[in-house]
Formats: sequence, C-alpha cells, structure tokens
Amino acid sequence: MNRINWIDWAKALGILLVVMGHSQYSNENIVHMIFMIHMPLFFFISGYLYNKKGIKELHISNWNSLLLPYLAYNLAFALFIVFSRVIKLLLGEEVDWIYSFVNPLYHTVFGIANGIFDGPTWFLLALVWCKYISYLLHKSDKKYIKIIIVFLSVVLFVIRQFSDTQFPLAIDCALVGFIWFELGHLIKAMQIKFPFYAWFIFAPIGFWSCYKIFLFNGQCNYMIADVKGFLGLLGTGMGIAAFFSVCKILGKYNSCVIVHISQASIVIMCLHMMIQAPMETITHYQNGLLTTFTGDLLIVLTLTAIYPLLKKYIPALTGRRK
Repeated sequence: MNRINWIDWAKALGILLVVMGHSQYSNENIVHMIFMIHMPLFFFISGYLYNKKGIKELHISNWNSLLLPYLAYNLAFALFIVFSRVIKLLLGEEVDWIYSFVNPLYHTVFGIANGIFDGPTWFLLALVWCKYISYLLHKSDKKYIKIIIVFLSVVLFVIRQFSDTQFPLAIDCALVGFIWFELGHLIKAMQIKFPFYAWFIFAPIGFWSCYKIFLFNGQCNYMIADVKGFLGLLGTGMGIAAFFSVCKILGKYNSCVIVHISQASIVIMCLHMMIQAPMETITHYQNGLLTTFTGDLLIVLTLTAIYPLLKKYIPALTGRRK
C-alpha cells in the first residue's frame, strides 16, 4: 500500500495528542486545547482515506477493523479490572464493583461512549456509523434515502446538543464526528492544492484562532458530543487546519519511526490508558510539563514497539491492518 507521508505524520502526532489528552499537565490549557482537535482530526483522516466500497465489503471491513477491536480491547480491559480488583480484595481493601465493573459493563454493552471499559474505543463505534452514513449518501442512487439520512442526522444532532442523554452505540459521537469525516472525504475528492508557503501562514493563524475561541467559548469534547455550538466547530476547524498545515510541512521529511507510530495508532489509542495509570502510580510522572510529555512519548514508543507482536499473534487487536 502506498503511504501518504503527511498522513503518517498526522496520525503519529495525532495519537501522541490522544495520549497527552489523558494526562495531567501543569498548564491545564494544554489538555483543553488538545480536546478541541485530537479526535476530530482522526475523523478527518478517516474520511480522507475512506474508499467507497460495496455494502458487503463495507460490512466485512467494519467488523475486522473496528467492531472486532472494540470487543477485544474492552474484554481485555474488563479482565484487567476484575484481576486488579481481586488483588485488592486479597490485600484486604474494599472494592466498589458497581462503580468499577457493573457500570462500565453497561456502558460497553450498549455503546454509551462516556464510561465504557476502554474509554477511547468509543471512536471505533462512531467510525462504523460514519462509514455507513457516507455510504448511504454517496452510493445510494435514491434521493429520498439521502434526504432521510440528512434529515435524521440533523435532527438527532440538534437534539443531542440540547440534551444531556448520550445515545447508544456512540451514535451521537458519530453525528458530530461525521462533520469532519465528510469534510476530509470532500477535500480528498476536490483535490484542493495550496502553495507550500501557505502552510506556514495557516499554522500560526489557525492555532491562535483555535486558542482564542477556546478561551472565549469553552472546550469541546467529542466523547460526549459537545461541540460548543458554531463557535466550537469554528475553533475546531481552525485547529485542524493548523495541525494539518504543520503535518504538510513535516511531510517533506521521511521518518521510519513516524511510519511505525502511524501504523500502530489503533494499538496506542486503545492500550495507552492501561499503561498510564500504573506508570503514574509508580513514577508520578504527571503534573509537570517536560516530565509528563516525556512519559507520554515513552508510552507511544513502547506501544509502537509491541505493535508487530500483536499484529503477528493477536491480529484482532490491530484491526487486521496490513
């Protein structure tokens, strides 16, 4: 498969942002800014790389690359939680099974994004819906189906913005993520080109605008489908434009490390939280700036190193990616 260098940079830097977003930095605005763009950029990349397929091929692809990893990772986390809680019981500590196991089990089974065993895997469920919505919009030759899909999506999107109730199967996350998924798909189709120097202009303007909008309007959180209205979408859009401008610049440089991190992004996304908590307990690396970043980078590199083993022996955890 031919690789797109700036996409590899985007996935590698983006997955580092995902890990950083779940850490505690001395400047809390770092995490708030990360939340403005880190998951939308992965929806954008997924849309950009999305190849239109037949419905049967799409079913198989979604099962192998998204649904099977969702089930596998959450099963692994459930077993990890049971094991760790049993150890606590043996040590004479109290365990709240409702909070630590029953509630996450409920959220995982019904796909309610905020509270599943392996938190970041909500993205996998949402991406399944994004691909099906895109299929119906672009492959269906019946206009009424397209009208129904658009109408239902808009109505559910609006309802979710004024409701605190999360939808099952991460449908609400898919609706807000589809904005960036479809944008990535359309930009790829339009083949928009800018002169190289333009990326040096877009990057500082985009990041500055995203930061100012965040300070004025508040932080977006796509896990709970909170886009903070039009201004939030604008801030996210400016942040994404800036991020990809940086990746376009870095795309001039080849790095095998970046390619390996990019390939391992699903493993890093789904396993980093299993490493973060024990690592923080042992080393107390968080709440600094340099130490926290160093710890997060170490997590990314460690999971990248074990990716080939998982790909060989437990391919379900890698989405059977080639």
